[in-house]
Amino acid sequence: MAEQVIKAIEGEHQLKHVETGDKAAPVIDPSVTVKKVDREGILSEISSDHSLKHGETVDKAAPAIDPSVTVKKVDREGILSEISSDHSLKHGETVDKAAPAIDPSVTVK
Repeated sequence: MAEQVIKAIEGEHQLKHVETGDKAAPVIDPSVTVKKVDREGILSEISSDHSLKHGETVDKAAPAIDPSVTVKKVDREGILSEISSDHSLKHGETVDKAAPAIDPSVTVK
């Protein structure tokens, strides 16, 4: 059966002619006209000097910082020397809660 299918696929085929209605073209109103643009005139106008008007803006993007907030001056040299000096570490006790909590009544067969 598979051989018959392969022979049918490989054989010569006659395709039927089909009429299609191509609606992919844009619909343009007949009253629309295309004007010729003076490219040189536009380019010379763009490249000429322009005087710009001053615009007033209200910048609301700045962060709202409470006036009572102050920034402390940091002793950078002192911090860097403290980091590079010898340190002694203290032992810390921890409570490891990462192990699974298994009910004592659970048994494995």
